Amino acid sequence: MAAAKLTPTDSLSFCLAQLTAAAGEGLGGRKDTAISETPLGRALLALRTRHVKAAGGIERFRARGGLRPLLALLRRAAAADPAPAQASPGSAPSTVSAVPAPPSGSAPSSASSTTSSPPVRQRKTLDLALSILANCCTEGACRAEVRRLGGILPLVTILQCVKTDSILNRTARALGNLAMEPESCNDIHSAGGVPLLLESLTACQDSQCLQSVVRALRNLADSPQHRLLLAQQGAVRPLAELLATTPDLALTSALVRALLELSWGCSRACAEQLSLGGGLGPLVSLASHPKRAVREATILTLANLCAQGLVRPALGNAGGVEVLLGELRRRRDTNGASPASQQPLVRAVCLLCREAINRARLRDAGGLELLMGLLRDSRAKAWHPRVVAALVGFLYDTGALGRLQALGLVPLLAGQLCGEAGEEEEEGTEAASWDFPEERTPERPEAGSFRSLRSWLVSEGYAAGPGDISPDWSPEHCPPQEPAEPSSPAPRPNLLQTQRKLFTPRRSPSITSEEPWGREGPALLLLSRFSQAPDPSGALVTGPALSGLLAYVTGAPGPPNPRALRILARLTCNPACLEAFVRSYGAALLRAWLVLGVAPDDWPAPRVRPARRNQHRELGEMLLQNLTVQAESPFGVGALTHLLLSGSPEDRVACALTLPFICR
Repeated sequence: MAAAKLTPTDSLSFCLAQLTAAAGEGLGGRKDTAISETPLGRALLALRTRHVKAAGGIERFRARGGLRPLLALLRRAAAADPAPAQASPGSAPSTVSAVPAPPSGSAPSSASSTTSSPPVRQRKTLDLALSILANCCTEGACRAEVRRLGGILPLVTILQCVKTDSILNRTARALGNLAMEPESCNDIHSAGGVPLLLESLTACQDSQCLQSVVRALRNLADSPQHRLLLAQQGAVRPLAELLATTPDLALTSALVRALLELSWGCSRACAEQLSLGGGLGPLVSLASHPKRAVREATILTLANLCAQGLVRPALGNAGGVEVLLGELRRRRDTNGASPASQQPLVRAVCLLCREAINRARLRDAGGLELLMGLLRDSRAKAWHPRVVAALVGFLYDTGALGRLQALGLVPLLAGQLCGEAGEEEEEGTEAASWDFPEERTPERPEAGSFRSLRSWLVSEGYAAGPGDISPDWSPEHCPPQEPAEPSSPAPRPNLLQTQRKLFTPRRSPSITSEEPWGREGPALLLLSRFSQAPDPSGALVTGPALSGLLAYVTGAPGPPNPRALRILARLTCNPACLEAFVRSYGAALLRAWLVLGVAPDDWPAPRVRPARRNQHRELGEMLLQNLTVQAESPFGVGALTHLLLSGSPEDRVACALTLPFICR
């Protein structure tokens, strides 16, 4: 068989010579363009289809100096001022000049509508040149060379001047490839490429062109600063609107990936635009997409959105709570799932606990059981402070508290008091509960719901007076104060004074002032809420719970949180807890740990300064005196007598050993 006949365009040198000649004519020559376009077009076609696509072809093209004349050719097109390009159906017409394109949907002027379109051959040349450049920019060395040669500005200018879908597609593809380098990404932002890409997003209707524009926007979101800049320029809303309307699967995938990139460290502008663009519902629906990449990108986007309180209620209404809970449950049930894959979902679920409407959905969807599973999991130890802080949102949900107590929350909280888990990660102010929106002024009249809440808090003793609570109050930011005195039929007169004198931080004159809110704050607040039940004995007057409280009080590096002391006082002053103290040997535990300074074998011995040692002894004697008051009351005498005469053998032994400590 005879060998195929070679043509001049099979030679890379010939093609580069044609490209260099055309670039030189554009820069300084005055030859007729129509004469030189045909050989140039054949050379460009050969470069794109054979030379650049061959193995090592991009590197050879760059090494032979092909990028410089290629960019010069694009500068010629960018600097030209021909008649308007032929727009594809649905595209907005525009003149090929340095003037920005008219808004999408506006009617063309009479001047532009009467001029003829540029030669088809010229558009073909521009198409081929852009295609070659986009292919070359897939390699890092070429991206650096294009940036060094100043090739970004001509691309931005072409994006501004030409509105043909094929040219927009290749220009956006080239910019998207260049944006993979941080330096080029900065240059594209500085050159004003983002508004022009957004204009193209609303102007064209071709799916491939839209995918290229969406990808370019995604690559331009390479840093927190650039993501914020994109959101501030309105990049998120058109993407969300397109996601809500397009049936194209490939475009949907590109949109989801772009929204995921833009939603990292989700800003307020990003959340607002995505919600206003109607993107929440489609995102929730795509969470069950059969394609794994789409499904996972969608779920991570929903998780990122939870960082903004303003969008969480709407996200819950769209079904986001159930989606995120289901995905977290699935990943925890999957063998080999890494903690890193669960971390964004844990954070999102905990943030969803900040609004009452989402707490109700989370409770109904089995979220309490899932959070309790996290607290029991030693591998999730780093998340425990966040989970406990999230559970504070259920502080006034009696049903949820009962369920949490039944699931064993109290001993886990007691263990948190002296555990080594890290501090809860700080969230920005925009992640605060949207049950208390921030748009308010001091003169704004108080809403009826707030007045009702404040009245309830004062009546329950969580606040000393109405002035202690502002409309900005919420459990996560301003823990409620507890009743100043424990409920007891006959409390010791100097109990409160002793607590104030011994355990109040030096910066605070009394326990009704601002209290310390450290790592143990959320756990103590929940334990305090449990201790205010009519009969908290079953949960709190147990060996693990009492040991956790005593370990915290004696082992705190500084003065312990007064709330822990009030919990112990409240329990010892509650007649309903007397029998539980007897059965659990609680009185002996108080005496050994506080009065004698001897911790149980399975707890580290308290290391305290001599001054603190005296304070602990006085506290222990005070708590034992509270139990004495209960034991010597008519109710206490009857309860102890019943235990001694009719109790089980274990109860009788416990009662006999406890009596010397509480009946003197």
